[in-house]
Amino acid sequence: MIADGAASRVRQLIVESGSTQSQFAEQLGMDTTKLSKSLNGQRRFTSLELALIAQAAGVTVDWLLNGETNEALAARFAPDDSGRLTGVRAEARRLAESRENLAFLGRAREFPQPKPFISSLWTEQGEELANYALGILGAPQADTGTESFSSAIERGFGIDVCIIDTQGSCDGLAFQTGDARILIAATSRKPTRQRFTIAHELGHLLCGDDQAVHIDQDIMSPESRQGAAEKRANAFAAALLMPEPVLQEGFAERASGSSDAWFCELSMRLKVSPSALAWRLFNVNVINAAERRKLGSMRTIDCANALGKVTTFSSWLEDSAQPRGPEALVSDVLQAYLAGVTTLQPLANLVRTDVATVRSAIEDALVITEESDDFVP
Repeated sequence: MIADGAASRVRQLIVESGSTQSQFAEQLGMDTTKLSKSLNGQRRFTSLELALIAQAAGVTVDWLLNGETNEALAARFAPDDSGRLTGVRAEARRLAESRENLAFLGRAREFPQPKPFISSLWTEQGEELANYALGILGAPQADTGTESFSSAIERGFGIDVCIIDTQGSCDGLAFQTGDARILIAATSRKPTRQRFTIAHELGHLLCGDDQAVHIDQDIMSPESRQGAAEKRANAFAAALLMPEPVLQEGFAERASGSSDAWFCELSMRLKVSPSALAWRLFNVNVINAAERRKLGSMRTIDCANALGKVTTFSSWLEDSAQPRGPEALVSDVLQAYLAGVTTLQPLANLVRTDVATVRSAIEDALVITEESDDFVP
């Protein structure tokens, strides 16, 4: 039985700690009688008790239950030559473990499942997948300062999105296990490239490409588009960020004459590079080859300047250069603590700080909430 195995491994940890059962229980803040009954098979350890024991002993809950670690997963994280890519992979694994621990506590996230592809062509599959995703996210809207692209992905697909400094090792990474979907993108001074990377990695996750970890070291290089999975992910990203109906509408509203204002407006509205937009317009037969070359030679800053939106573009640059933590994951771990099913340590580990700091932050937030309630009539 799983309970018997867990009890045996907890006994092993008590012996290795050099403590008595009473001392071990006291360290955990656990009732001595309950610990004794669990060790004797008279009751099962609760999820919180297992989390407490794992935390105190420096082991995983998975080891307590099964007596083994996920060696198949660990094997995929062999060190690479530079060591930088290993750090990105390790961060993905760390976030996945937090999500898996929540699943063990009965707080698993749901992952919407796309329908099987109708077409066998990778470009059409990308379009099919984009239509599915747009049905969840909605069509791209003008920037209103509300929900970010990353937050929308977390809400719509249960995927944890993290933006970190990858030290130039990769543009993005998609990682998945049974209970976790992790999307990592690099901080960048090229906001349109970062946005395309996020969409590209989302495509990999929705398709289940590689079934574990998929790394795009240079998403814009010709080599990255050789495989069918890469081509489909690129087609998906283009169709998601630049839906054909939106492009057709923008083209219909273009100014008369030779004005390129309509193109600049589309580029800024969709937050995509002029080069990517020109190719997409060409591929959906909105513009011809000559127009593609002309419009595609523009830069994003040129479009911003033409529309008097240089300040907006500068804000994009600042935002894309900033790290972003997995907001949904942090919120879910916090909710698990507030519900009393785990300790503060998992949250402290996730945000890379100590328990005292996290507890102080939570208490300060509660005080602010209580004070604001005083003003409610």
